[in-house]
Amino acid sequence: MIGALLVLAVLAAAVCWLCASPARLAVAGGAVLTAHPAPTLAVTVVVAAGLTVAAVVLVARSVRDQGWSLVTVHRPTPNPVPAAASVGVPVGGVAP
Repeated sequence: MIGALLVLAVLAAAVCWLCASPARLAVAGGAVLTAHPAPTLAVTVVVAAGLTVAAVVLVARSVRDQGWSLVTVHRPTPNPVPAAASVGVPVGGVAP
């Protein structure tokens, strides 16, 4: 059991070292793609589809929970104030 935990710890350290550098990660990905192209592409497609579904579900739930809809309705203001009427009028609204 201790041997298995030690192997897992070494494997985790190797993965962390590999992922710490984008260049090392790219080289490792290229090596795996060259050695096993079909399984690599299949796993890539499945992971990309899963992430896309998860993102759509997350966005749809957050939009629905906050009362938003995906259609925006622009309504006019009830009483638009002309720009010229507000010039020179104090905050109280009564001109001297």
